[in-house]
Amino acid sequence: MTSNKMIISIKQITHWGKRVLSTLRDRVKTFLKSPKTLKPLQLPAPGFKPATKQYEIHASPDYMELKMAFRDIGRMNAILETLGRDFLTAMPDGAYKSRLSQIGFLYRRMHEELANQKIATLIEKAHAHEQKHPDDWDLWDHANLREMEIMYRHHCQADPVLIEKRARLMYEGRRVHREVRRNNDWETARPFLENMVDLHRQLAETKCLRNNEHETEAPYQALLREYIPGARVDEVETLFTHLEKSLRRLLPEVLERQANRPAPLPLTGNFPSDQQMWLNRSLLSVMGFDFTRGGLYETGHNPVEGGTPDDTRLVILTADTSTFLTSMKSALHEGGHGIYIQGLPRDTWRYQPVGQDLGAAVQESQALLIEMIFGRTKEFFEYLSPRAEGLFQKFADPAMRADNLFALRNWVKPGWDRRNADEITYFFHIRLRTRLERDMISGKLAVKDLPEAWNAGMEDLMGITPQSYAQGCLQDVHWFVGKFGYFPSYTLGHILSAQIHDRMKRDLQNIPDLLRAGDFRPMRDWLHERIYQKGRLLRPAALMEEITGSPLSIQPLMNHLEERYLMAA
Repeated sequence: MTSNKMIISIKQITHWGKRVLSTLRDRVKTFLKSPKTLKPLQLPAPGFKPATKQYEIHASPDYMELKMAFRDIGRMNAILETLGRDFLTAMPDGAYKSRLSQIGFLYRRMHEELANQKIATLIEKAHAHEQKHPDDWDLWDHANLREMEIMYRHHCQADPVLIEKRARLMYEGRRVHREVRRNNDWETARPFLENMVDLHRQLAETKCLRNNEHETEAPYQALLREYIPGARVDEVETLFTHLEKSLRRLLPEVLERQANRPAPLPLTGNFPSDQQMWLNRSLLSVMGFDFTRGGLYETGHNPVEGGTPDDTRLVILTADTSTFLTSMKSALHEGGHGIYIQGLPRDTWRYQPVGQDLGAAVQESQALLIEMIFGRTKEFFEYLSPRAEGLFQKFADPAMRADNLFALRNWVKPGWDRRNADEITYFFHIRLRTRLERDMISGKLAVKDLPEAWNAGMEDLMGITPQSYAQGCLQDVHWFVGKFGYFPSYTLGHILSAQIHDRMKRDLQNIPDLLRAGDFRPMRDWLHERIYQKGRLLRPAALMEEITGSPLSIQPLMNHLEERYLMAA
């Protein structure tokens, strides 16, 4: 009996023949122009189409060479992701200095592999082939070449020495931040932040694009582009201004309605860390996180998502045993990131630019969709309540009722702590941080004046004055690890998550019932089909228009907030 694997159809042979002829055609042209540059010929073997497009022979040999180069860059990035997660979890203290050196070296090598003239030449030649032989390029190959060029242009002018220094400071900053926040130590934090701001200002200036002969974009724009592809500083500012006006009107009304209701009962007693982690892992498993390709870990540093689709490491802070809601919130948030990462097209585009996620704003939209949109509904707590009550042995505890847990997670109260902020006041935290980091990078705000500027901003936005540096400008890790330009992604992600949810509700009209039953599969499948599996096939704005039918708008978010905090009150 002949094995199915040995059967080759006429169509497959024809496809193979076309590939071979196209490859030979280009090689003859290369030989006629420059015989000495011709490399040994590697023809594709006849047979079934390869399972991964990363290795599928393309008619453009230059594009094939690019795919192999970016494959190796992707491999180095995957190694760095693993080293970074180990740094946060299992690495012994004695390995600290050597690990910083290893990470810095790999970042520099990865940068040098990407930002060299050979890559530029290959991109130029591949584009020429793309224009001359458009039928040889499908949508994914077009997008992959586009993303290759974007990555190259973002890195090509940066100094490798600065790249290595930045990588070391990024990981050193995690330890510095942990200590200065614990000790309320601004005097140690200040020189470190000054060094970090100066470094990123230098890097930004090398990455700035020239708008015309006499105008170059602002350095902060170059940093924003690293995290949020396609975002413009002026457009973000306009969006945030409209949202601030709307939320300033909404907040007093919500607080007034809330004042007429009894406050939720606080959780009491002990919630053991190991039981919290069991609950967190169980919830993520139900939601679709694949623990055969990832894990959830605790750390004394700050929470972080990341890894690769094959090895997705989620890290949250060591659990507070006085409540299980804080670690659950963090696990749901990082889990949203992780489920997105695991859904990327790894089987076909592993390591290629087109197979990567769409940047921080889309990443945060997926995290906030699960943590804030789904994970704060009454139906979710109806599913959670009896399970948590049994796990923690809090039988007949009124604080563990679904309605009380819902009220605890949705109680609106302006406060100094961003990570535990409610869904409405969270924006004001992001608004402040975005302004401050933009002013520091531009030189308008000196780092030494940051504490005063922070406190003044908190007073203006929420009528609160932090009582310590730890409650104020030392509370976040982002600037200590060089994430200047990342903060806007939280609000943009919140806006996107509401807009995505608004579209999803029209397609899946029984979402409340699904949440009440703990059946997340239809929502996950919907997201996988429309977002996860598409990688970077489309740019963020184009993908959101394709999904929702409209450009980015704050209206779905305002509708969501009014429905949850006014209509359901």
